[in-house]
Amino acid sequence: MKGRQNDKTKGSPNVKRSFSFFDFKLMTLLLVFILIAIPIVSSFYRLQITEHEVLAAKAASQQFVTQTDLPRRGMILDRNGYPLVMSSYVYRVGMTPGDVASKSKDIDEADIVEKLGFYLGLESDVCDSLLEKIRADRASGWTGFKKNYTGHEPVLYVSIASEVPENQAMRLKDWLSANRVGGFRFDAEERRVYNNGNLASSVLGLTRMEDGKVTGVSGLEAAYDDLLSGKSGYTFAKRNNYSTQGLIPFSEPVSRPAEKGYDLVSTLDIEVMTILQEELASIAAAAGLIEGVHGLVMEVKTGNILAMGQISSFDASDPTAVPIGFTAEDWSLFTAEEKTAYLSSKLWNNVNITDVYEPGSVFKAVTLAIGLEEGAAWEGSMFNDDPIVIQGEEISCYSVHGHGDETLREAFYLSCNPVFVHLGNRLGKDLYYEWIKKLGFYGKTGIDLPMEASGLLHTSPMQIDFANLTFGESSSLTAIQLARLFAALGNGGYTVVPRVGYASTDGGLDAMEAFPVEEGTRVFSNETCRRVRSMMADVVERGTATGTFGAMGFDLGGKTGTAIHGNTEERTFSFVGLAPIDDPEYVVLVSIHKPTTGITLSSSAARAANRVAARLLNLDGKEQHYSSDELAYLSRPVSLPDLSGYSLADASLELLKLNLSPVVPLDTFFLDQAAVRMVPEAGSLVGRGSTVWLYPEEENEVEWVAVPDFGGCNYHE
Repeated sequence: MKGRQNDKTKGSPNVKRSFSFFDFKLMTLLLVFILIAIPIVSSFYRLQITEHEVLAAKAASQQFVTQTDLPRRGMILDRNGYPLVMSSYVYRVGMTPGDVASKSKDIDEADIVEKLGFYLGLESDVCDSLLEKIRADRASGWTGFKKNYTGHEPVLYVSIASEVPENQAMRLKDWLSANRVGGFRFDAEERRVYNNGNLASSVLGLTRMEDGKVTGVSGLEAAYDDLLSGKSGYTFAKRNNYSTQGLIPFSEPVSRPAEKGYDLVSTLDIEVMTILQEELASIAAAAGLIEGVHGLVMEVKTGNILAMGQISSFDASDPTAVPIGFTAEDWSLFTAEEKTAYLSSKLWNNVNITDVYEPGSVFKAVTLAIGLEEGAAWEGSMFNDDPIVIQGEEISCYSVHGHGDETLREAFYLSCNPVFVHLGNRLGKDLYYEWIKKLGFYGKTGIDLPMEASGLLHTSPMQIDFANLTFGESSSLTAIQLARLFAALGNGGYTVVPRVGYASTDGGLDAMEAFPVEEGTRVFSNETCRRVRSMMADVVERGTATGTFGAMGFDLGGKTGTAIHGNTEERTFSFVGLAPIDDPEYVVLVSIHKPTTGITLSSSAARAANRVAARLLNLDGKEQHYSSDELAYLSRPVSLPDLSGYSLADASLELLKLNLSPVVPLDTFFLDQAAVRMVPEAGSLVGRGSTVWLYPEEENEVEWVAVPDFGGCNYHE
């Protein structure tokens, strides 16, 4: 019975079975599995769902690279195709130390570093440091295991050198490629190359780097930035860290090619720019000025600017360098803010278009042209130049004593202020100001350069304002506005729009596409212009611009001007001329602001402008035709005076008075220092118009050449 009962009990479903050790292990294993699975599943969820897009982007950035393809910026050429500005590249060279190796068995890391030092000009201690980094990250075996075990992390990138010139970088790159060396990277950065020192630097303009791309910020670089820049492209491909600059060879990239920048053909002429800058520097020395002298040359028929220059100027390749007239010690006394203010206002701005000033008697040419055009007077009309009192202010002739009764022609070349007040009164204030607006003096010329200023004239002029404007005072204009007016007088009465950009090209002058020219409007009759030019010739032949060397042998004309600055008695001397006067081709303008030496007459500006004009006409192949008196004058040599004890500025002025051309090299343009050395030396006989160099120290670096025998030749021959 017991045995049978036990059998029933054993088979009964209601009887509990004991929990075995095997069951415990199974449950424990299951629990461990669940605990491990939770973070794994959570991580997979985060990777695939929550952060999928972010992590996918990071993965792509590690495996793929988007490289911007920046086109080379176009050149700026002069009108004859000479490159004024071009682009080159400098390189930043770096490496991933652990990847530096050659597939050539006979080239090891020491050889590689030796070549780095050779091509990049590295010091020995720098080379030793690079070799140590390479060996540290390439360590293998027990040494490598030990480094990794102790937490050593390989260096992903080491910068080796920056601003490496293109020729050096390419020679190194070629060697690395030829010897199958990997682990190096070459990153190119574009740089603008300026070929001509301080010539027209404010016209050409400045650039800056933005996101690795050169961008124009002033001058032609800014005005034609889109043309010069082209359009960036891109390449999207698999990446590595080697000499292919991040791209795996033979991969299939997706790309959009860059559109290259075009070259800009400008209206500038390198030879005319050189002539203008030399004459501006010469007259600046005689005026004792390291800033405040400027000028331009423009074609009368087209408005094309052949040259713009100013003193002080700057080297566009180093725009923050010590300005001329300053020693390094003097410049260091300026604060950073003072340096920036000086550079911005005196050097970087193109003052021919950004600065306004009183034109003085230069503006009498405007009043004369309006008077002749309206029939208010003619050349032989008689006027009296006795002082006039208007609203309590006396207006008198600059000669103080005046000339009494005189013709309009005489009043123009003698520059008598009261006569032009009378002429203005014949026209009437309303009609006169209608002409001023018609001639565009309230606005801008539209020149293709940024930051052009407008003229500053009274909008509701009183009678004294009107009177002063007839002879060029109490209102201010830019140099380019005056040049535009004289261009119209030279071309028969048509306005021009001054310009510096002429054409675009991607293959030299033969392939250039000229920019359209804005057609001018007629403001004066051809007959009025001819009559004004006739009286402008008188100014040079027998008026306020006589006795200048540059006027001899050519038929030139123009108008001088003097403006007085408030109660300071500081003066601005100006001259705007036409060359040649009978059939003008060029406007030449020179202004001298606040000279510190004994220059007291506007003929100093005329002298500089006429020398520019004469040299310009010589450049065109035109020859002087001298009168017998001029030949006699030129045939008499000048004995150079002893200028010991004179400052460079005063010595320059003394030479100027002798119709010589003083030159103070710009790197020693310290005009308040003593003129220690003169070449040729005192007592030498030289022809009128000859160049004389002045130096503030005894020793100077010059290249001496043998001078041919010029006996029997005049200056120009």
